[in-house]
Amino acid sequence: AQMAVPTMLSMLVVVLYNMVDTFFVGQTGDANQVAAVSVATPVFLILMALGNMFGIGGSSLISRLLGAGDGGRAKQACAFCCYGSLALGVVMIFVFLAAMPFILSVIGTSANTVGYARDYLFWISLGAPFIIFANAFCNLIRGEGAATASMVGNMIGTVVNIILDPIMILSLDWGVAGAAIATVIGNICACVFYLCYFLRGRTVLSIRPRDFAVRGVIGSVVAIGLPASLNNILMSL
Repeated sequence: AQMAVPTMLSMLVVVLYNMVDTFFVGQTGDANQVAAVSVATPVFLILMALGNMFGIGGSSLISRLLGAGDGGRAKQACAFCCYGSLALGVVMIFVFLAAMPFILSVIGTSANTVGYARDYLFWISLGAPFIIFANAFCNLIRGEGAATASMVGNMIGTVVNIILDPIMILSLDWGVAGAAIATVIGNICACVFYLCYFLRGRTVLSIRPRDFAVRGVIGSVVAIGLPASLNNILMSL
């Protein structure tokens, strides 16, 4: 129960993210903006799925290594997932921005929603490194048993998003762009929490560059993480 309940609450937070954005965008009274958020959400979920590739694959490897008493390799696995998720996030910025016209055409935008969807996805694309990193580390620290800390990080991101949504969407009249910016800032705050978790030294894991390693790590992470990520991506598709 100590592991399962916080994990379940963390998954519910993902649902809240989407509900909150849709709710406050709905307060604008513009059905086209609501539709734009709806058609763009699967793209956001793909970024979360990429984070799960490192998070689920990494947490599985870390759990097995800690169980085997191999703390050194567990640190290497964590550091690899840290920098790997950030690097993939940077790559996805350029991929999403370059492929924006194609993405907008396949997610079902119309002449009335394409502009709003573009605004939303532009900011989500810029926040890709933070979205992928936050979702990866939500799972990674759970791999060493810190399910409560994982849940807190998720909760922080959601609370920040809930606070910023009405300000940016309604008060500043930024509409769907405000919803996306609030989502990105929420993920940044979650990233800051996870970094502080490591800097406080309350973990046996590591994100120090000197612990980064690829050999003996990447295969094990991808073997578990890729199928889990593809499962989420297929749901998005």
